[in-house]
Amino acid sequence: MDLSGQSQELTPPRKRVTGAIVFRRFTQSIKDNGGDEQVYPEVINEETLELFDCDVKDLYEQTGGKPGYRDTLPQPAQEAYMVNESLSANELERMHGTIGGESQEEVNAKIKAVVREQSKQTRKWLPW
Repeated sequence: MDLSGQSQELTPPRKRVTGAIVFRRFTQSIKDNGGDEQVYPEVINEETLELFDCDVKDLYEQTGGKPGYRDTLPQPAQEAYMVNESLSANELERMHGTIGGESQEEVNAKIKAVVREQSKQTRKWLPW
């Protein structure tokens, strides 16, 4: 209520941004651009190769992480994924409706190319 006794709408509470929220936005941007279920693991592997110079399996083995659970990776690796996936989602959202192709494979390849290029740019800012 304000001073005159009028009700005011409450501001909805905000959620803390977590890696899971960033990842959901990233995967939604892939889906919104026509990516299918097969492209997700391929995109993650492309991203991992560019960011860490290894594939997903090797990253978990080398860091002692539990496969499929990013929260078991070292903090710098989690942060690298979050930054890159946030930037990649921005780029894919910007491109919404412009990624097309003759086949699903072509659409997936274009999405992978966007993420690969963003991952190369993100890597330039990482300390390794």
